[in-house]
Amino acid sequence: MSAMAGTLRPMAPVAGAARVVAPLAALHAAMFVYDLRHPERFLNGDRARERIEVIQGFAQSGDLTAYLASHGIVGDWLPQALLYLAGGQYLVIAVQLILAVLSVLWVRQIARRIGLDERAAAGAAWLYALLPHSLVFPHELATEAIFIPLVILSFRLGANAGGGLALGLATLVRPFTALWPFVVFRRNFIALALAPLLLWMSFMFLATGELSMGRSGHDLGNNLYFRMERMGAEQQRPGGQTKATLVEYARFVAAHPLAAAKHSAHDLAVLGGKSGIERVVLDYLDLYPESRRELQNADTGWRSRVESRGVAAALLEVFQEQPGLIVSSALGAVLFLVFAALAAYGALSRIREREWLLLALFVLYVVATSQVVDAAQSRHRAPAEFALSLLAVAGWLALRKRRPGVRPAATRVEPTLGG
Repeated sequence: MSAMAGTLRPMAPVAGAARVVAPLAALHAAMFVYDLRHPERFLNGDRARERIEVIQGFAQSGDLTAYLASHGIVGDWLPQALLYLAGGQYLVIAVQLILAVLSVLWVRQIARRIGLDERAAAGAAWLYALLPHSLVFPHELATEAIFIPLVILSFRLGANAGGGLALGLATLVRPFTALWPFVVFRRNFIALALAPLLLWMSFMFLATGELSMGRSGHDLGNNLYFRMERMGAEQQRPGGQTKATLVEYARFVAAHPLAAAKHSAHDLAVLGGKSGIERVVLDYLDLYPESRRELQNADTGWRSRVESRGVAAALLEVFQEQPGLIVSSALGAVLFLVFAALAAYGALSRIREREWLLLALFVLYVVATSQVVDAAQSRHRAPAEFALSLLAVAGWLALRKRRPGVRPAATRVEPTLGG
C-alpha cells in the first residue's frame, strides 16, 4: 500500500497540471479555429499594423545591421518577425498559444511554491487564464504575447541567474522592466537581467555611435513628448521632432503639478477600473468595427473624450452610439474592481512574506512605470495580472479565514521568488 502511495504522490502534480491544461488548450484550440476564419483580427491589436510593416520591411532589407539599428528595441518585433517569415501568422499564433498555456502552468507552480494548496493554486491559474488580456493577446500580433510569459517565467524561476535571464529577455521586448532587478536585489539576478539589454545597447553603439535602446516612434522620448502634450504643453520642435528628455518632462511636471496630477489620476482610473473586456469585444470579436477605429484613435478615442469633456459626458456619448459596448465595459469594470480589491486585501494579509511582498511590489512597479507612457491603457497593466491573480486568491482565502468555524487548510511553503 505504501509503495502504491509513493507512486501516486509524484503523479499528483501532473494530474493537477493536466486538469488546468486540458480545458485551457481546448478553449484556445476553439479560438484558433475562429482565427482561421477571421485572419484579419490578427492585426486588430495595438500597433499591430505598424509592426507587420516592420516585419515585411525586414524580409526585404538588404542591410540587416542598419535595419535592426533603425527600428527600436529588437525584441519589440524580431521574435515575431522570425516566426512570421517561417510560417506566417498562424505559426506566430501557435507559438504564442504555447507560451500562454505555459504561463498559466507557471502561475500554478508559483502559487504552490509560495504556499497555496492545490485547489487554490489551480484557482489562481484559471483566474489568470480567463482574464481578457490572457485570452486575446496570444491570438494577436502583440508584444505582450511574448513579453508577459517571459516575466512570469522569471518569477517562476526565482531570484537566481535563470530568473534574471528570463527577465532580461523580457526587457529586450518591453524595456520598462529594466529597473525591476534592483527591487529584487540579488547579485546574480541583476547581472543576468541586465546582460541582454547591455549587449543590445553595445550593438547599437557600434552600429550608430549612440548608446541607446534604439529610436522609434514609440520609444521613451516620444511617449514623454506626447504625454506632455496631453497635459497641455505647447511644444515647439524643429522639423516635426516629437521627443522629450526625462529632464524636460520633470521640469514640465514641476511647473504644472495640477495638470500632471490630473493626467496621472486618469491613468490610475484606467489601470484600476478598466477590465480589458474591450479587447474581446472590440479587437477579437470585432463587434463594433467602426467604433473600434474611432475609439482607439489617439485624437478621437475614448481617452481624449474623457479628458476634453469629462467622464460622464464621454460615457454618455459612447452609450448613445454603442450601448452594448458600455454595458459590457461597465460589467467588466465592476468585476475587475472586486478582483483588485481582493488582490489588495491579499497583499495586506501576506505582506510580511518576501515572496508575496515581491508580487505586490511588482504590481506597484507596473503602475509606476505606466507614468512614462503618453496615456495608460489596460494593456499596460497586463504584465502584473498574474501577480494580481495570485494576490486575489490570497485575499479570498484571508477573508474565508475570518469567517467563524472555517479552518485554514495546511500549506507547504517552498520559497522561490526570494531566492
